[in-house]
Amino acid sequence: MLGILILEIHLPFVRSLKEKRKYISVLRAISKDFSAAFSELDHHDEWQTATVAFVVVGNNGGVLDSVLERIIDRVDEEFEILGIKKSIEPISFDII
Repeated sequence: MLGILILEIHLPFVRSLKEKRKYISVLRAISKDFSAAFSELDHHDEWQTATVAFVVVGNNGGVLDSVLERIIDRVDEEFEILGIKKSIEPISFDII
């Protein structure tokens, strides 16, 4: 299963793209604390907004949901969250 979390973050205190990268690195560090993959998805050229994704993999949807909720709580301690999209998705594949 995949746990997918997409957050839109407001960064009202950021005054440049260089400064924004510092805060993106804080988000990346949060992802490492939860063994989650991380990517900035949108608003690359906007200083005060970031859309980011965290992805976790596991075999228990409840555990994945709990991890995503803890990521939300941690991000919310340091940033203003404007929007949240969260999904637990089954994955299947055939081994050839």
